[in-house]
Amino acid sequence: MTFLGILLFIVQAAFAVHAIRSGRETYWLFIIMGIPALGCALYFFTQVLPDSRNNYTVRKTGNQLLKAIDPERELRARKDDLAVVDTVENRLKLADEYIEAGQYDEAIPLLQKSLDTTHENDPYMLQKMAQALFGKQDYQGTIDTLELLIEKNPDFQSHHGHLLYARSLEALDRTDEALEEYKALAISYPGEEGRVRYAQLLLETNQTDKAMQVFEDVLARTKRAPKYYVKKEKQWIAIARQGLKSTNKN
Repeated sequence: MTFLGILLFIVQAAFAVHAIRSGRETYWLFIIMGIPALGCALYFFTQVLPDSRNNYTVRKTGNQLLKAIDPERELRARKDDLAVVDTVENRLKLADEYIEAGQYDEAIPLLQKSLDTTHENDPYMLQKMAQALFGKQDYQGTIDTLELLIEKNPDFQSHHGHLLYARSLEALDRTDEALEEYKALAISYPGEEGRVRYAQLLLETNQTDKAMQVFEDVLARTKRAPKYYVKKEKQWIAIARQGLKSTNKN
């Protein structure tokens, strides 16, 4: 066995012992022993390093890798937490995981149970409910929930909630109302999604010149934007570029 082979075997053994002693999931042993170099690197980056450094970027990247390996890991953990202690906080954490997993029918009862307590008018909880209802394609329910949110919390502002409201109006073919909401979002929304969706609906209603202007604004804005913003908004930039190209062909 070569020196590198011996070194890798020692690292494997050390990480295997670490996984057992720290109570990690059993599948880590298979990853460490089954794909030695990559498995050890993955274990170090997602398990050992985050424990030794209080670094948000490392933890975030590690969590993303863990989700890729075991998408329901957090969901199981949140279920366990709620089984031990049924609190509003634990219900909301589990509801968030259900929403992220697209299991909206599971999230809604948890949110409703919390809303039925003293949190009935809590804006953040109502917005989560609206998000779950939207995911379930209950667009009228989404609108009703968001309107209740604003009625009970007139000073509450949420770009995400505003976008859900506009998209629900669009889904219900309340086009004129949706256009008004998207027009406001085109000015206030912190990303490009609001502007791009506004331009798309303008195109659908044959307002080509206005749509082109909005698409051009998106591309001009992001051309001057920092690299991190361009990376974050690349999906919507690509749609704007394609939308402008299609309008120019016509």
